[in-house]
Amino acid sequence: MADSRKSLGKGIPGLKLPGGLHADQSKKNKDKNVNGADSWRMGLTPQILANSTLSEANTEQAWLDELKKDSVDFLENQVGSRHQKMRQDEINRQGIEVIIDRLFSCLQGYMYEFNKVAVGTDLHVSGTISGEVTEITRYNKFREAEATATYFRARLSTRIYSLVIRGQGNKIDFFLLPVNRAMALSTIENEYPSLATIEIKVGNDGIMWRPVSVDPSCDSLESLCGTLFKQLVRETKLAVSSQ
Repeated sequence: MADSRKSLGKGIPGLKLPGGLHADQSKKNKDKNVNGADSWRMGLTPQILANSTLSEANTEQAWLDELKKDSVDFLENQVGSRHQKMRQDEINRQGIEVIIDRLFSCLQGYMYEFNKVAVGTDLHVSGTISGEVTEITRYNKFREAEATATYFRARLSTRIYSLVIRGQGNKIDFFLLPVNRAMALSTIENEYPSLATIEIKVGNDGIMWRPVSVDPSCDSLESLCGTLFKQLVRETKLAVSSQ
């Protein structure tokens, strides 16, 4: 029985081949370029085209089983990594809180003693520990919150300057900035170089810290607090003198 099917495009009135080619010319060019860079590649074999529905046996090939197994392992590792990171973040958060509490207690002791001579003057020091503070760090064009950050905070202030203690992750930064700009939090703090930076590490031996950017003479948290407190008072004196 003769095949009644026709080649696509052949014998259709009004159909023009690209570039004004005749059908036989198109076939010659096709044969000419069969091994060239512009030749078409077979996407599906005629057998698959004739049997468009894959059999159940074909869908359970060895490579697919292996891909599924690898994907299950990958997803389990991802979940495990996320849980591990969450646990580490929580441990670091608690470590930051403990160290800042200790720093503030030390600075508060210096503040009480210093205020015996500075009370009622421009040098008078006050302090507050805010704990965890979540702030908006980026807005979209509609002034809606697009990104936030959470810091553990404490602050000592004179009438002119604020000593800001800011902890996040495993790092604590110390800033000295004008008191009238301190309320803008990290948006303004990031415009100033930090006075000092320390890192913390929580392990089986407890909470440890190390200097990242600290005066070399500061070999303890107490000496670090003393250096920072003196700088707060010294900069306030300079500002008062220039008024």
